[in-house]
Amino acid sequence: MQSICFVDCFTQKKRVRRVSEEVTVRDFFKRMLTTFTWIPKGAMQTTPLHSTDSAEDVRNKLRKMHPDYIEEEAGHLAAEDDDDADSNDGGDASDMFNRFGGGDAILAQVESDDDEEIDDTTFKPTDVPFVVSRADPQEPKMELYVYDEPEDNLYVHHDMTVTAFPLSCAWLTDGTMSLAALGTMMPFIEIWPLDVIDAVEPACLLGGCENSDDNYRRKLKKDKLKEDSHKDAVLALKWNTHVQHILASGSADNSIKLWDLNNQTCVGTYREQEKIQSLDWHHQEANLLLSGGFDGQVILRDCRRPEDAAVRWALDDVLEHVEFAFHSNLVYASTSNGTLQALEPRMNSTALWKLQAHDAETTFACSRQLPGLVATGGKDGFLALWDARNAAAEPTQIVSRKYKTGSVMSIAFHPNSPHLIGACGSRGQPLVYTMTQDLATIF
Repeated sequence: MQSICFVDCFTQKKRVRRVSEEVTVRDFFKRMLTTFTWIPKGAMQTTPLHSTDSAEDVRNKLRKMHPDYIEEEAGHLAAEDDDDADSNDGGDASDMFNRFGGGDAILAQVESDDDEEIDDTTFKPTDVPFVVSRADPQEPKMELYVYDEPEDNLYVHHDMTVTAFPLSCAWLTDGTMSLAALGTMMPFIEIWPLDVIDAVEPACLLGGCENSDDNYRRKLKKDKLKEDSHKDAVLALKWNTHVQHILASGSADNSIKLWDLNNQTCVGTYREQEKIQSLDWHHQEANLLLSGGFDGQVILRDCRRPEDAAVRWALDDVLEHVEFAFHSNLVYASTSNGTLQALEPRMNSTALWKLQAHDAETTFACSRQLPGLVATGGKDGFLALWDARNAAAEPTQIVSRKYKTGSVMSIAFHPNSPHLIGACGSRGQPLVYTMTQDLATIF
C-alpha cells in the first residue's frame, strides 16, 4: 500500500492550524524545516528521561552516587582507547564516549503518578521516531516526532530550543542514549540528548569559545573562539558509524573538521576554497570521506592518508548533496541547477551520467536496503523515486509527485524499514511516505 502522513493529519495534543499561502518572510522562515533525521528503530529508551539539571550537575551527582561504577567504567574505556590507538579504528558504540555525555549522563526515569502522561511519552515497539529542525528566527528548535505506523499518524513527542537557525543534523549514539549533533549559524556544534525531555542545554559543544558563557552572548566575538573551532556556520555533519568516536563537520569557513567525541577536540582539519555544503562517510571503508561545496567540487579523501592527493570532480554548479551509493562503487552528487550526477572514483574527469531531476536546487538519498533506489526532492516541491540499478545508464523515473512539504530541504530513507521515506521543507510539515505500492512492480 501507499501511505502518506503529514503532521497536520493528527497531533498528540492539538491540531496544527493551516497557514495561508500569503505569508511574510518572517513567517516563511518560522515554518521552514531544514533537516529531517531518522532515529533507528529501538534506539530510543522506552521510557524517556526528564531533566531540570544542567549536564554538568547531572554528571557530578552521578559520580557521587556511583563512584565505583564511574571509576571502573573510565578505566575500561581508557583501555579501549589504548587499543583504538594501536589499531587506528573505532570500537563498539558502548565503548566510545569516555568523557562525553552519554554513559555518565543518564538521568532518573520519569516519575509520575499520572499514568496517562507516562503512556503518552513511552515509546512503543511500533513507533518510528525522527527529528526535524525548525528555522523559527525567534525560537529555533529541534522537534522529535513519532510516526505511529499502525495508526498512520504523526505527533510531536517533545522539542528542544536551540541556539540559532539550524542548518545540519546527524543522529549518533554512545550505546546508551540517542543523541543529535546539530549545526547552526553559530560556529560550534551542539550535541543534544534526545532521550531527555525538558533538556535545557546540550550535553556538550564541539568548538566554540574558551569561556562557554561567551557562546550564548548576544554577539559572539570570533577572537574568543577556541583555536580548533569552526569560525562560521556549520552546514554539514556526518557521524562515522564504523569509527564511532569520530564526527565530521563542514562549515561556511571553508573547512572540514574531524572531531573526537571522546574528548571533544578537533583531530583534523581540511581547508578548501569555498563553503562545505555536504559530507558522507563510506559505508564500508571507514577512512573514506566525501564532500561537496559551493565551488562545485566533489572531493573524495582517505583520512588515514592526509598526505595523499584527494580525488576531485569539478561540477557545473553549487553542490547541494553528496553520497556514496550503497550497492556500487559510485558517488552521487546533486547541484543547485537541479541535476543528479553519478561519478566513478577511478574516472575523475566526467560524470557517468547526468540527470535533470528537478528545475532548481535538488537534494537526494540512496536506499540502503533496495539496491539502485534513489529518491530526489527539489525546490520545485516535487519528490521523485528513481531506478538506478543500471549503473552505466541514466536512471528511469518511477514516480514523481508534489506534496505539502513545499521546497524540499531534506530527504532520507529509513535505516531499518525499506518502505519508509521522510522529507521536510519550506511549508513546515514533515512527510512520512510509505513506498510499498509505488515499488510493487519494480523492486
